Amino acid sequence: MSTTRSRLKEASRIVIKLGSLVVTTPEGAVDEQQLTHLADQVVELTRAGKQVVLVSSGAIRSGRARLGITDDRMDLPARQAAAAVGQIELMWRYREVFGRLGQPIAQVLLTQAELSDFRRYLYLRNTLTTLLNDYHAVPVLNENDSVSVEGVQIGENDRLAAVVASKLDADLLLSLSDVPGCCDVDPNRHPDARVIPEVTEITAQMRKAAEDSAGPAGRGGMRTKIESAEIAMNAGVVMVVAHGRDPNVISRIMAGEEVGTIFVPKPAKLRSRKRWIAYAARPQGKLVVDEGAARAVANEGRSLLPVGVVEVEGDFEPGDMVSVVTRGKGEETEIARGLVNYGARDLAKIRRCRSQDIPKRLGHRDFDEAIHRDNLVVL
Repeated sequence: MSTTRSRLKEASRIVIKLGSLVVTTPEGAVDEQQLTHLADQVVELTRAGKQVVLVSSGAIRSGRARLGITDDRMDLPARQAAAAVGQIELMWRYREVFGRLGQPIAQVLLTQAELSDFRRYLYLRNTLTTLLNDYHAVPVLNENDSVSVEGVQIGENDRLAAVVASKLDADLLLSLSDVPGCCDVDPNRHPDARVIPEVTEITAQMRKAAEDSAGPAGRGGMRTKIESAEIAMNAGVVMVVAHGRDPNVISRIMAGEEVGTIFVPKPAKLRSRKRWIAYAARPQGKLVVDEGAARAVANEGRSLLPVGVVEVEGDFEPGDMVSVVTRGKGEETEIARGLVNYGARDLAKIRRCRSQDIPKRLGHRDFDEAIHRDNLVVL
């Protein structure tokens, strides 16, 4: 047993993400027997004094089953309609199974707006901590798919779970889906795939193996689990990816049994505000930088100056979050994210410009930096 796994029993605040195929039957209906099995394990944790937050997929899938939608190629209105019907189905079953165990639950539906706006991001934390600390409830979170459209869409519950675990300073994130863990190759395509028991660093090979691995029911796949693991590791949160239909999977993981893949967090974690910049907010644009600027930002802890900006893409205002990227040999690499001091139009005018020459281009100089290092997070 690894040292990290042996300490999982000490985790006091736990976020558990349940994938669509974990909570629904092969036909798409909510699987009450499976939910009961999972609820028994969750309530065992809460009775031991631990706090648990659930992030549950399955609304769209169960809504499709209820509405009799058999076509996999649903457009956005059909997805929203299925989510509206399925969310009721899902939460009714959650209330039934947890109610029989005497455990209060709470429903929290989110869009990207709650994550992108820092004040709403703080309000979300306040709501969840009140439910956990004062009322000992189990919040059940999901993206509000019935109103989510491009621009306010979170995209995957893997990412939502990791951002919530980060925001709540959780000790542990369990990602339970239809895969046995993080594998050396895509298990949906390679039956001989081997589970990697422990990950201390996410490598380029792991990212490549995870590409285009979305399962038959979800929008995510191993790619989104790798991305969520990166968020968790930078936030100091231990993450375990395992098969959600393995018997007593939650209890076995908490006991330190070698189930699935454990991602070991980095010793130094990002502060809350920088975690929001890096992972919760959505980039409103891109700044393409040269090699010198990339080196100064990534390796030397420097601010990004206008002189290092080669191209400006997107329509953003001062204070918006943007991606900082490099380009070469047909490839684009995101190296950082940050809050810009200038809007897109002004920044386009002063790109490749030294700080002392900014007034000549704009008629004023509010800042020397395109992004100050205090508002910059290296990825």
